[in-house]
Amino acid sequence: MFDKRSRPSNEADSPSKERVGPEDERIALRCRRKELQLLDSFVASGEFASRSELMRAALLAYLRARTMSAVTTPAPLEDPRSLVEVAVRLRRDEVETLRAYGDLVANGQAMEDLLALLVRRGEVELKVSETVERSRASVKAASETRNRIKELGRTAEELERRGVVGR
Repeated sequence: MFDKRSRPSNEADSPSKERVGPEDERIALRCRRKELQLLDSFVASGEFASRSELMRAALLAYLRARTMSAVTTPAPLEDPRSLVEVAVRLRRDEVETLRAYGDLVANGQAMEDLLALLVRRGEVELKVSETVERSRASVKAASETRNRIKELGRTAEELERRGVVGR
């Protein structure tokens, strides 16, 4: 029924080779109440979906920062299509503008993909904030146009009901 075969001691210490996927290994953190309250405030603000997501993001940012500080210049790439991750520091308003750009113009692209696209295409020089404002104005104008069309439809129905205009 159950396989109780013994494993060599070196297999017991190493992770299982059968594990595949991002959530196979877990770690536990002990946090003080104040730290947990701070974590919960980030989650409550909607910036992160859960404590776990926040901690994964924090860990990734820490690892990137440490590796970027350890590497002064990137080694030459054998494959020119290879990607090198670069840490970028942005102000909150810049991040919000880029998120809006991603939602309105770039069909909801992830922030890192959006930044790579902007740098590659040189769109940073085209003032992304102006593009966002134009897109917001376009969305607002489309909404107002839809509302006017609905109102015209109601007016037409009212005129037909009164017998002024027929179809």
